[in-house]
Amino acid sequence: MPPYTKPAAIINLGPAPEVPTLRWSLVERLDKSRRAVARPVPPEVIERRRERFRRRGSKREPSLHPGRGRRHRREVRTRQLLALLAGQLAERGCEARVNLHGHTIHELLYAPIPDAPSWALALRMQGRELLSLAKQHGPASGWGMPQPTEESETSSKWTPYYIPKRSERCWRWWRLVVLFLMRVLTTLAAAWWRLIPLHRQRLEGATAEKRGEVLLAPPLTEPSRCRDQSPSGVGAILGRMMPGLGM
Repeated sequence: MPPYTKPAAIINLGPAPEVPTLRWSLVERLDKSRRAVARPVPPEVIERRRERFRRRGSKREPSLHPGRGRRHRREVRTRQLLALLAGQLAERGCEARVNLHGHTIHELLYAPIPDAPSWALALRMQGRELLSLAKQHGPASGWGMPQPTEESETSSKWTPYYIPKRSERCWRWWRLVVLFLMRVLTTLAAAWWRLIPLHRQRLEGATAEKRGEVLLAPPLTEPSRCRDQSPSGVGAILGRMMPGLGM
């Protein structure tokens, strides 16, 4: 019976959704979002939301365009996840809690690890596959619309991509891929000191001993001699040091 081997231990996320066809341009979408919505929020709903804000002690007025807030949150999360893939620090309020302990994504997934355990190899295989999916099916694949950089990129409101409602399915699938990738990287970073100890000599010595390459101490060419402690030997030494004793 052939041994059981798992070809690829990859998280099953299902096939990537099909990229929708976006008929309207970015200029048309932005112009439409500035105008009044076709289906305005009923007054009774606005009053209930205003009462809810008052109970919380907030003077905020309910938005007449609730879809804009959801879309902007998608765009902000996209910007945060793209920054994580680029190796930047996580922004404040980012939904992905990542701590790579000073390591880079390339180091965690591709750096050589001597005698790596099987769980680390499987985890790195998952990370490489997830990183490939995140790059292949990102917003640049067609479901995101690049926004102009006229506004300052350091602003908290600026986002690199406009994510329409029609692309929400693709966005959710890509977001799940990136979140799984960050979990894999966080696990590898936490166990990195076990995979590659700080003292390389200990790891190299264990590897050499396993291969039978430990060098023994060279044989002694001349046997060691013990010091002569007989009475005649002691007397001769004292006679040389103090001739007057006559020993």
